[in-house]
Amino acid sequence: MNRVRAGFFSITPPAPADDDGSYLRWHLLDHMPEQYRLPGVVHGMRWIADGVLPAHRIAATGELSDVGGAVNYLFSDPVQQTCDDFMALGGQLRAVGRFPQSRPSLQVRLMELQDTYAAPAALVSPEVVPFRPPRGALLLVEEPVGDATAWRDWLTREHYPDLLATEGVAGVWQYGATDAWTVQPTCQGAPQFITVIYLDRDPVATTNLLAPVVETRWASAAVRPTFAGPLRTMMQWDAWV
Repeated sequence: MNRVRAGFFSITPPAPADDDGSYLRWHLLDHMPEQYRLPGVVHGMRWIADGVLPAHRIAATGELSDVGGAVNYLFSDPVQQTCDDFMALGGQLRAVGRFPQSRPSLQVRLMELQDTYAAPAALVSPEVVPFRPPRGALLLVEEPVGDATAWRDWLTREHYPDLLATEGVAGVWQYGATDAWTVQPTCQGAPQFITVIYLDRDPVATTNLLAPVVETRWASAAVRPTFAGPLRTMMQWDAWV
């Protein structure tokens, strides 16, 4: 049984040209750990798209044409209380000087966890894939054009088995828009699916392998992509160097 019920996603543009890394150090060493004081926050991840990564995107349109990074928190029950407490904690930290700077946002969403898969090569259950240290992720943001029921059935039956068999893929978690919980207006927007493909190997090389498989998701025109691109983890695999 999966204790994670929802994913909170914040997608941001690239850092400004004069960035000295202080924002990421604060977020990783101060702000993100502080969220774990909330019982419903199960896990948090930050990924960035820098260097050559933007040049290897499969799709990027509209507001998400210039993605620089993404933060993903995993929420358990009670999701509504966790979301409310999560938002309140940011204000509390700001009031005591623990929120020294903020970055502009491209979009913020609270999404319902729909499907989880683990690659056979990962040797773990689907429920624990995000807790297994990845090298990065291929993030997909898609908007439904019509009824996506048949599309989701096809994903389960044909698409994900092909994707999970690709070298470098550890697993997949897919989320969908929901009205099950009340969120602030800043967390609202057009219906979406957000999919995180967890990568065991170099994000660019694995994305290039996956591109032909990922592009088949849009052949039926059931959904359209607004973003599909590789991100690298902020954590280094020092133990494997």
